[in-house]
Amino acid sequence: MAAEEVFACVGHPLTAAIILKEIPRLDACFVPYPPTPCAPMNNSKLLVALLPLILASREDCLSGPSIEPLTSLEEQVKKNPDDNAAWNRIADAHLRLLGSTGQLSHLSIASDAVEKSLKIANPAFNKAALALRTRVELSSHRFAEARRSAEQLRELMQDRNYALQLLGDALFNLGDYGEAEAAWSKVPLAGNELAMEPRLSQLDWIHGNTEGARQRLEGALHQAEKLAPQFPEIAAWCHVQIGELSFKSGDWETAESHYQSALLQQPEYYSGLDHLAELRGAQGKLEEASALYVRLIERVDRPEFLQALGDLYLFAGKNDEAKVWHERALAGYLDSVKRGEPLYDHHLAGLYSDSLNQPEAAVQSARRDLALRHSVQAYDALAWALFKAGKNEEALDFIGKALATGVLDAHILYHAGMIRMGCGDIPGGSVALQNAMKANPRYSTFHVHR
Repeated sequence: MAAEEVFACVGHPLTAAIILKEIPRLDACFVPYPPTPCAPMNNSKLLVALLPLILASREDCLSGPSIEPLTSLEEQVKKNPDDNAAWNRIADAHLRLLGSTGQLSHLSIASDAVEKSLKIANPAFNKAALALRTRVELSSHRFAEARRSAEQLRELMQDRNYALQLLGDALFNLGDYGEAEAAWSKVPLAGNELAMEPRLSQLDWIHGNTEGARQRLEGALHQAEKLAPQFPEIAAWCHVQIGELSFKSGDWETAESHYQSALLQQPEYYSGLDHLAELRGAQGKLEEASALYVRLIERVDRPEFLQALGDLYLFAGKNDEAKVWHERALAGYLDSVKRGEPLYDHHLAGLYSDSLNQPEAAVQSARRDLALRHSVQAYDALAWALFKAGKNEEALDFIGKALATGVLDAHILYHAGMIRMGCGDIPGGSVALQNAMKANPRYSTFHVHR
């Protein structure tokens, strides 16, 4: 890898120099540190798009983001506003903070820093900023823009592996699974396990290979644990992903083990708290679950956690308590929509369909979501909203598109079963419901809309 390519990825000359001196370790240097943008990417979790880089080289060169380094960088750009490398490092630090804290304010700060950097130096001379812009666009759910940025980055970089990873992220979240697989297949797996195994696990899951997805995530965790002393957040993220996959399969014991392991690595990790609260709700431990959600809401200003607590109370039959949290969640979602952010149309569709019983509003939100991405989740959300609105035949068409990849998600299969029965296909509906039970024998318990 050429020196300019290393610098383009890390935006830090001293760190780049150290990497070039440590070529034997180079393949281990670039590892994913993924947030759950929507989630995450709602479930994009995983959806997820795997975004920021953490450089596992020297602790003194790129330690975890903290107040002091950011303060130093902010002072640096005050003295020299034309220091594009400093703006890049500010953006990277805030993207990493987004991943660890879940606070969306870091996303807007990162975006502003990137655009300032690109005004100083265009992408041909500032590849690091273009890579950062792509990461911002992925975290913002501006997937079509992220695709264009990643394609531009691929053309500019001699070593295209990282650009191909980001391009695959954009394509996957757009629902272009075949194109995502084609992009990722060009990245060598050997030496890139920690970057690639979680990505490939998403493809396994979307095609119904749950066991393959689990094995890939476990392989990534094995690599992440080697970095845990310096970068515990990477192992924590891997634990949560394996835990979520286990929860979706009805294996609560394994899910519990991984969530607890994540919180041992990072006791205040927002995604770990979110998933543990979901598990406690499914277990019927209402007080523990609600306490975890309140703890999370006090720390992280995101409306999906308000909805989750409202859904928990609704599931428990506490309708008055649920209404308070659902109203707050709705206000937060609508404020985001008014700002022109595409983050929450998917969540709105679920809130309107299942929590507020406003199917026509659900259809509108789901159609907006589908206009941005034709993913399995977007097709499913629109199908379910249409079914709730009494438009069974149209719902049947969209649920068929949701299942076309072979995905074996219990809740999508449940939706398929109900929609088929609503269209008079009792045998087909029964098969789908049986498959839902096979995928997750506990699917009818409390769960979070992701």
